[in-house]
Amino acid sequence: MWLKAIPTELSENEFRTVELNGQRILIGRASKGYFAVLDQCSHQKLALSEADGLPGRIHRDLLECPHHGAKFDPYTGQARGLPAVRPIKAFQVKEEDGFVWVYME
Repeated sequence: MWLKAIPTELSENEFRTVELNGQRILIGRASKGYFAVLDQCSHQKLALSEADGLPGRIHRDLLECPHHGAKFDPYTGQARGLPAVRPIKAFQVKEEDGFVWVYME
C-alpha cells in the first residue's frame, strides 16, 4: 500500500527519518529525485541516519553510513562501498499532491 510520508520540500542531498508501518524509514533526495530506505545499515544493523549525533550523508549520489563509512545506492539499496557487502531495503517512492509517498507491503 502507498503511505503518505513527507512533504516534497527536501533539497538535494538532504534526508529525513519517519516511522511508517512500525519501521524507521530514511527518505531523502539525491540527483535522481526522492528515495526511501530502511534506516538500517546492512553491515552492523546500525542507523544510517545518525551516529552519536553525527548525521549520515548523501555524497556523490551514494548514501554513506556515519558509523563505518559503508556506501549504498539509495535507489536500489545495493552496497557500493565496504565494509557493507549486502544491500539495504529500498522502497518504491512517488511524488504526488506535494508529498512523497512510500510503497510498503
